[in-house]
Amino acid sequence: MKKVFAALVLGLAAGAVLGLQQTMTLTPDQEAMIVAQLGSKQVLVLLAMLQTAAWASVATLAGAWASPKVNLNKPFVVSRRSIAAAAGIGLLSAGLIAIPEKLIFAEALGLPDRFEFSWLYFLGSVLYGGVIEEILLRFGLMTVIVWLLGRLMKSADRSGVYIAGIIIAAFVFAAGHLPAAVQLFGFSAVTVTRTMLLNFLPGIGFGYLYWKHGLAYAMLGHISTHVINQLILLPVLFNVM
Repeated sequence: MKKVFAALVLGLAAGAVLGLQQTMTLTPDQEAMIVAQLGSKQVLVLLAMLQTAAWASVATLAGAWASPKVNLNKPFVVSRRSIAAAAGIGLLSAGLIAIPEKLIFAEALGLPDRFEFSWLYFLGSVLYGGVIEEILLRFGLMTVIVWLLGRLMKSADRSGVYIAGIIIAAFVFAAGHLPAAVQLFGFSAVTVTRTMLLNFLPGIGFGYLYWKHGLAYAMLGHISTHVINQLILLPVLFNVM
């Protein structure tokens, strides 16, 4: 129950940040429609909080039930090796996102030439991306997939089962970013390729961290990716406004 309560609290906090981001990016037409339907755009914040908290709680329940069955319930232990692995995958993932963004997708999608840092977006990336997405996609989804595949293959200890779970969860992780990307850039082959590629590859790394080092280090790797990207790589590649 402690894990579920923690997920609930984190979900409410992350949902609040996510909801605030949504209200700040509404066009006048979208805002008028939201106000007409819900009475206030602030209701979006409440809905985002409740939805995020609910999904995080469900994923935590699923992960807490399935993880001991497939040896994915590693206790958190401070380890230099695990910290180094998380930092290394965070750095690699940040490069796999920022460099193709600059060299390939910025021009193709007409992205701004400069990077504008936002504390709200940064906080959302760390809290929702780094923590909640790992609860949903790794602790919840990947764990259940590994358990199901283990049952089908009559073994939960074969490496192929874990690798398949990592790949499937990473694919779902990437696909989950498509609606927001399409809303921003429109539906096109470039949008789909960018979204899938720049999220699928880091998802593989986060899944590996979860498998070999535990959920906390998957979160650390994911958080490191956002920190390195938004504080170092994107400002260097795109210049700070």
